[in-house]
Amino acid sequence: MRRLLLLFFIPLLSLTSRGQTTFTFDKSTAVNLEGKTLSSPWSGGINSAQIQTIDLNGDGAEEWVIWDINSRQLSVFEKSGEEFIHQPEWAYYFPADISGFLVLADFDADGKKDLFTSTARGIKAYQNTSSGNTISFELAQDFLPLDNGSNIQANNLDTPLIQDLNGDGDLDLVIFNFASGDYLEFYENTSIDRKGSPDIDGFAFPVRHWGLFEICACGDISFGQTCAGIDLRVSPAENTRIQHAGGHSLLYQDWDGDGISDLLLGRDECDILYFLPNKGTETDPLFDEFSTSLPSLGALPRFPIFHNPELIDGNLIISSNSNEASIVYGVDFSQSILSFDGNTSPILQDQILDLGENTRPFFLGNQNGGKLYLSANVTREGEVLGEILEFDFQNGAFEESLSLSNVGELGLTEIQYLEFTDESNQTHRLLTGIRFEGNIPKQRIFELLNNRWTELELSGYEPNRGDYLAFFNYQNQDHLLVAAQNGGLDLYKVDFENKSAQSLESDFLGFQDNPANRNLTVAIKLGDQPGLYTVDQRGILSYIDNFMEQSQREEVQIQIGGENFTTRLGRNTWITLLPDVLGGNPDLILGTRAGGLVYLKASESTIPPSEGIQLIIYPNPTLGPVKVISNQSGTGRIVNALGQVILSDISLEAGQELEIQSDFYTPGLYIFQLQTNNRNSISKKFWVR
Repeated sequence: MRRLLLLFFIPLLSLTSRGQTTFTFDKSTAVNLEGKTLSSPWSGGINSAQIQTIDLNGDGAEEWVIWDINSRQLSVFEKSGEEFIHQPEWAYYFPADISGFLVLADFDADGKKDLFTSTARGIKAYQNTSSGNTISFELAQDFLPLDNGSNIQANNLDTPLIQDLNGDGDLDLVIFNFASGDYLEFYENTSIDRKGSPDIDGFAFPVRHWGLFEICACGDISFGQTCAGIDLRVSPAENTRIQHAGGHSLLYQDWDGDGISDLLLGRDECDILYFLPNKGTETDPLFDEFSTSLPSLGALPRFPIFHNPELIDGNLIISSNSNEASIVYGVDFSQSILSFDGNTSPILQDQILDLGENTRPFFLGNQNGGKLYLSANVTREGEVLGEILEFDFQNGAFEESLSLSNVGELGLTEIQYLEFTDESNQTHRLLTGIRFEGNIPKQRIFELLNNRWTELELSGYEPNRGDYLAFFNYQNQDHLLVAAQNGGLDLYKVDFENKSAQSLESDFLGFQDNPANRNLTVAIKLGDQPGLYTVDQRGILSYIDNFMEQSQREEVQIQIGGENFTTRLGRNTWITLLPDVLGGNPDLILGTRAGGLVYLKASESTIPPSEGIQLIIYPNPTLGPVKVISNQSGTGRIVNALGQVILSDISLEAGQELEIQSDFYTPGLYIFQLQTNNRNSISKKFWVR
């Protein structure tokens, strides 16, 4: 079992606070996993990748744009040789309403790929209006229309084929029939014929049963006739009964070298792709057989469920396209993108931090030191269980560490790990997760006692499936926030000694059961006036200052290129805070449904450091080295209780942590005295045990 433990020693960039709601993406903090430094560790992971390519920065090389239908995340990777570099800011210049599928294709012949995605009315299109290094898209069509103005319906689980099939210069459309399922329809683009220039403002009525076949079931394709046995060459009436409402993936390329495109397709219930050689023409294909092998490449690989083919730079890339949770089919989302040349090999995911599914982070410490525990659903040999991982952080890099023991035997998924020190100064190491008991999923809580996980029951609180817990101290009382999967938030007072919880308020701060706000999670900025970060399935991160006294919400902003953007996170996000040691803005680490992490760094303060000296010494008391940090540069010294100088001429740089060896000092009281470069002074006591 692997785990992740994180110790942070990061120079502080900002030592005074200007709010809790403005952040930038951190891409520089290194992560070393299994002896390898990951090129893009903070990309958020990938579950089900629909991969498209486009030149976004005008350098002539195409980036990978990945729409993850499972986690609802859009990611952009710049490619440098075999290395993938995540560019999180670029995704914010794409349309915010991408849904279902993503296809990039140039519809106006200006040399720039435009964007197609799903909408309730069919297929929505955006024109690429980028110029130079500026990325932009503008709405071109709210839906793709027939020549009579009516909309072309498309299944949002399908990936449509959008390319110039008849060679006339405009993009044609092939989709699976929306009403009754498993056969293709060809829509010819009429823009060149109508006005002499390529566009997407009109399509001819469809040619039904394009290629003359129907899919009856996985491994069962009927050629020349319907699944009911009706001859397709006599144009049977459309069957209005839905045969299959699930998804399909399409790749139309020449695989047998005859110069005519063949069909490689996937279906959502099937564990392998199907190759249909074309014995007709490009626009009027004829398919009469299928195979699960490709010419010159051999047998196609099998996956647990639905996957998607894409040809990139002459390489066949196969990726998961499932919208299901990993436990349903035993999908290993940490290895869901493969390159296939007769053999499968990992691509991209071996360069990112991707633990599988539903990564929940929990951080202990501050921005200069601590631990990060990551729990995730991990698939091993088809079985999905929750694991807890740890990393150490030293010298600016996260390092994989030892494993947390005795978790696998609990048989849990969807694990949340947390630690809490109550008002009696007793630390509780807790985890909660889902365990199937008689095929019924039950939410359970455990506490680590004597190195064994023991079930914990709090009278007055009954865990519900998907509950997310956050403990905190307020006014000398222990409290618990329970963020529910349905979007509600409840406040409890907790007594660990008596193992009880008292409900104080349901639908706290106005968070209540709401279909639009499912998958609510929270994180608390501890203090006398605690703050609350929240996020739900909409992907919008918010902050409530002093939430025990007021409920006003403020949307967190991401700074990109001098502009502020509301966050666009996926449909499941979990938050942990990295507090600033001097009380400034915290950094945030976000866990994702796609099994990865996103690091948001608090923006720098605009308040000059001269407005006040801050000096922190920790740990205090200490048994060994002591760490000193200040928001101003200067020279320090250490004196003992008798006023004798023990160490002098200690150079301290603003925002830089300094470690001083004090373990050989005689136990007792010592004073660190700092004189800043502008001749201000401050002193702090510390004790050596």
